[in-house]
Amino acid sequence: MSSIDSLVGCLLIATWINTVFWGIQLTHLYKYFKYYTDEPYMRTVVLVLFAVDLAGLAGQYATVYLDAISHYGNATYLKAPEAAPRGMYLVSIQLTGAIVQSYLISRVWRLSKNIWVAIVLWMGAALALAGGLGLTIINLKFKSLADRTRQGTVTSIWLVTSAVVDVLIAVILVFYLWKAKQRTTFAQTHNVLRRLMASSLETGSLTAVLAIVVEILFQKLKQTNLQVGVVWLLGRAYCLTMTYNLLQRRELRKGHTTHTSSFNTTNIRSNDMTLANMARSPKMETGSYPIEISVAQTQHSIMDVHRHPSSPINDKGGYSV
Repeated sequence: MSSIDSLVGCLLIATWINTVFWGIQLTHLYKYFKYYTDEPYMRTVVLVLFAVDLAGLAGQYATVYLDAISHYGNATYLKAPEAAPRGMYLVSIQLTGAIVQSYLISRVWRLSKNIWVAIVLWMGAALALAGGLGLTIINLKFKSLADRTRQGTVTSIWLVTSAVVDVLIAVILVFYLWKAKQRTTFAQTHNVLRRLMASSLETGSLTAVLAIVVEILFQKLKQTNLQVGVVWLLGRAYCLTMTYNLLQRRELRKGHTTHTSSFNTTNIRSNDMTLANMARSPKMETGSYPIEISVAQTQHSIMDVHRHPSSPINDKGGYSV
């Protein structure tokens, strides 16, 4: 691979891919504000996430323009490029990851009610953010390709810690969803919980794999920008993870069959029990459970975890966990 390919070509291709996924994000943003009436703070978080991510995309475009147009054929510049746009997209990716991880950790806490688990995850997310910001500072001060050896430690802290946190979030969510699944006999509720478990693993593993790939490329190919092109995709993956989780609530509601023959979801005793409690409650001696939940309740419980945390029932009739 020629130097121009490994320094500029890979970045150009990364911007093409990111532009396509940005278009997908825009459709997600449209659907979210059209179909959901979440709390104002949640809608604000979504807007901030998209604004931060857009700033990162602008930094990526600026980087490619400077490398491929303004300084075309300038080998000296390519080995020590302008640091400002690079700092712009690095901060964007790090903040995007921190926002999405915080959102997912809040879901873990509301589902598990285990504050220590949440604290450990938040500490991991904070460490990853600190490592990322440290990388940005070093990158702004030492912008030459030859100086990338100075970035090894903070880069590893950022990427490896982010990957570990993403995997832990996915595993913990799957664990508590599995516990909830064990405490209901409804087939459709089982299906919903299985889909939630699968999506938790898929979205968590995607960002973790990308982070590890970037770490490997950085350690092996420091004098190229291949790792930079992949890390650009990391920010997009975090955004798509969050929007997918938010929009999945509506998809899970489509086509479900609520077991109204057993009970009415709006006025029965199950209103006294959240899904989080269900995941921690023991079986009764008869082998059944104190209360069964419907597909609709499960969907509201898991996917609307950010609504009305102080009340066991949210304003749409679903449980807040």
